[in-house]
Amino acid sequence: MLEISSCLGLLAGLIHLSSYALYNRQMLTGASRPNTTTWLLWTFLAGLNAASYLIMSADWAKSVTPIAGAAACAVTLTLAASKGKLSRLSRFDGVILAIGSTAGLIWWVSRDAAWANLLLQVAFLISNIPTFRGVWRDPLTEKPLAWFGFGLAYIISLIVVVLRWQGQWIDLAYPLCSLLADGGVGAVCVLRRWQRGLKLF
Repeated sequence: MLEISSCLGLLAGLIHLSSYALYNRQMLTGASRPNTTTWLLWTFLAGLNAASYLIMSADWAKSVTPIAGAAACAVTLTLAASKGKLSRLSRFDGVILAIGSTAGLIWWVSRDAAWANLLLQVAFLISNIPTFRGVWRDPLTEKPLAWFGFGLAYIISLIVVVLRWQGQWIDLAYPLCSLLADGGVGAVCVLRRWQRGLKLF
């Protein structure tokens, strides 16, 4: 029988996948207009993140969410590209790609997944800037529900890390940074819609 932390890890992964499914439906219907170049970067970063987090934490229950996120990112990117929404990489995107590549190189050379994973969190936070900026300018480019779903998955993931605590503070970096980034997009979207008198959800 699975213990509560393992069940919560699976729940976080399911919520994460469900949020991606909701986001993809919104994208296909035109309700969300993603920056697909950002999703290209996120797919690359998410793959490195899932692998390094699993090796770093050595705990499958903690790693369900990043693994689910990496797979779902690839699906979202594929759907966006199939609709012809993929744009060219900007210099800003190139910087993020360089940070992610550096993290992969550090991992390869040092065999230290922890430092590589920490650097990837920096890249993730920076890569959210175009999405934050786009939602601030036009809150109708995104719908907040999926972003809050991502945030909920990260909150549960944080609980899983605490329940399975082994003194590895670095295990907190991924779910905490992701909560601030993705949950933050949802919060900014709601705030800007409220300021403009628009429908919140």
